Amino acid sequence: MQPSPYTPGEVARSVPGRAQQLAEVDERLSTLIDLGRLVGRIRVDHAARGFGKTSLLREYQRHAAARGATTVWVTAGEEQGLVTQIAAELRRVTDGFGDKTRAALRSRIETLQLSVGGPGIATATGTFHPANNADGDQSGARALEAVIKAATTEVPLVVLIDEIQSADPAGLRTLVYAWQHLQAEGVDVPAAVFAAGLPNAPETIASIVTFSERLAYRPLGPLHRDAEELALIGPARALGVHWSQGAVDRALEIAQGYPYSVQLIADAAWTVAGRPNPGGVIDVGAVERGHIAMQADLDALFRARWAVCSPAERRMLTAMANLGDGPVPRSAIAEALHTGSNQLSTPRARLIDKGLIQPADRGMLEFTIPGFGAFVHNNE
Repeated sequence: MQPSPYTPGEVARSVPGRAQQLAEVDERLSTLIDLGRLVGRIRVDHAARGFGKTSLLREYQRHAAARGATTVWVTAGEEQGLVTQIAAELRRVTDGFGDKTRAALRSRIETLQLSVGGPGIATATGTFHPANNADGDQSGARALEAVIKAATTEVPLVVLIDEIQSADPAGLRTLVYAWQHLQAEGVDVPAAVFAAGLPNAPETIASIVTFSERLAYRPLGPLHRDAEELALIGPARALGVHWSQGAVDRALEIAQGYPYSVQLIADAAWTVAGRPNPGGVIDVGAVERGHIAMQADLDALFRARWAVCSPAERRMLTAMANLGDGPVPRSAIAEALHTGSNQLSTPRARLIDKGLIQPADRGMLEFTIPGFGAFVHNNE
């Protein structure tokens, strides 16, 4: 028996179907490393949970490290704030720098910490708390700019931010202001920021930073069939196991392009097939039996998501489910609820925040997880 090579709910070891995104980032890394120049726009890949954003961001990190860049990873939303998180990670990676660079960088990090404060940061005169205003953000931005310049003295720097929509407003403003300054004054600073977030990330950032057009937003969609097929058969093939064509077709019909479901059905089929040894085959029967086990996992996920919804949010989800499992017009949802479209704004925003729905075409909304609409319809 061989352990499953599939990773539902974990950071994936590969990201099939994201060749375009990787090519774009590799181009930016060439600007950064080959030309020694700033990547002027902060890139934000955004999608609902389960679309592989974190796995893709980790792949960006691997590509950057392979090209010789220093990488700093933070998950936004921690109590100390985004900029303090970045500063702490930069301090941690300075051990590999030369003495002169390390001393200069740590001095600038101390200045940055004094500028942005953050919970519990002690100073010589007591505990410092940042000013919650534009002047404080600009002061912190200049200090962060100095840190970035010091950090890139010897090698290029890539900052990676997961869950960027959860960043504290002051920290997000400080970061974007710093990048604005670098765009204007520091084009020869070899630094980049790549981020990932939920579908509401562009709206959230725009509500905090008025010139958020300086960020490059890139939505992640469902996987195309070729990518889904590769995600299924590639890990098995590496272990000497074969998927029958019927099994592939049925698994992809179940997954519907949703990356988490691809991993879930593949993992379930692998398990019910007896964790096959090299030479083994996963057939359509294993997929059908795996689908039963997978459905139990999905139902548990759906119940957990439903449990955190308010009555108004549940009513909106029910109206959507009654209109079908695909994209539905916002006007049709409002009509079903006997209300106006504007009254949907609050529950819509909260459901997007929770990763349950996402914008589709203009004026349309859809469920993020295949099958959730049917669950709501059957359990209302």
